[in-house]
This record gives sequence, structure tokens and C-alpha cells, in this order.
Amino acid sequence: MIFGRQKDIPEEISKVKLGEWYSGMSDQDKVRTGRYIRGSDTSSALNFTLSLMRKANQEENSSAAVLAGENILKARLKEIERFDVLEEIIPAYYGVKRYDDCLRCCEEGIATLCGRMGEIKGRNGGSLPERIMCRNYTINVLVGIYGDYDAGDEALDRFCGMGLISEEDVEYRKQSHKIHRLQRTFDGIFSVKLKDR
Repeated sequence: MIFGRQKDIPEEISKVKLGEWYSGMSDQDKVRTGRYIRGSDTSSALNFTLSLMRKANQEENSSAAVLAGENILKARLKEIERFDVLEEIIPAYYGVKRYDDCLRCCEEGIATLCGRMGEIKGRNGGSLPERIMCRNYTINVLVGIYGDYDAGDEALDRFCGMGLISEEDVEYRKQSHKIHRLQRTFDGIFSVKLKDR
């Protein structure tokens, strides 16, 4: 029986010693992640997981990315490694509509980013990456999901103070929030009038 189980574990999974994780998955989850296993980086469990998550996120298979990400976050990771996983699990949590988890990971990612700014810039040629999920998805959740424009604007000011966004971008985004708020208000008034008829 044990030999049969080991035989069912893909070679890539065995190579990075994630057999226990894979064996504990439901058949549906094995299918969900199976297409991303082949060709993933097998140099370490972390690199394998990040590779799998990136491929899943590219195809908007958020549940597969969450499955892999939650598993590796239980491991003992260096702070910068954890940051890399958070950057992949944030859009995945958003995709599966786990917005509180998304926002929690955003806050952790931002704290790490501020504490490790030099290191993160260093591996990106001396500047911040264009794609900073913890910053971007904070706004996506606060404004787009919760409709909390004030909190969104406060977050932009905070990010500007941390050097995560330029003053010009802050003004542009705040203007966008004003337009979005007006549009929501207008849509709400319009829908109420239609219901009253």
C-alpha cells in the first residue's frame, strides 16, 4: 500500500520532498495543481512552489496557487523568501475572494518590503519592482471590494511616505478614486430610481 502511494507521487514532487503535502491532497486538488508540476523549478521546495504558483496565477487558477502557497508558508522561511511567497499568494487570495486573507498578507508584505527595501531593490537593479502586489492589492481590496475610499487614500499617502509610490501617482490615483466614488454614487441613484418606477 505504501509503495503504491509513493508510485503515484510525481517525480518533481519527490525531488523537492513535498510528497507528504501531495499525498494529503484530494484528487480534485491533485488535478488542480497537476498541470503546473511538470516543468516547475525543482532546485528547492520554495522555488518549486513559487514556480507552480506563478504558472497557476498566469492562468488565473487562484485556488491552485493558494493551495501551494499556504503549504509553503507553514515552512521555516527567511523573511525575504516569505515575501516572495506573499507576492504570489496575494493575487490568488483575491482571485478566490478571500479578501481579509489578501489584506492580511498585503500588510505583512508591506512591513517586509519596508524592512528589506535595500535587498529588494538590489535584486531588481537598484529600483523597486514595477509589480508590487502587497501595495497594489491593498488598494484593490480597500477601494474595489470594501468601497472604503478614505482608507484607500490614506494607504496611498502612507505608501508615498514609505517611498513605495510617487507623489504624482498618489494624486493620479486619488483622482481616480474620486471618479470611481462619483460613478458608484450615480449608479446607486440611478438603480434606486429604476426600482421606484
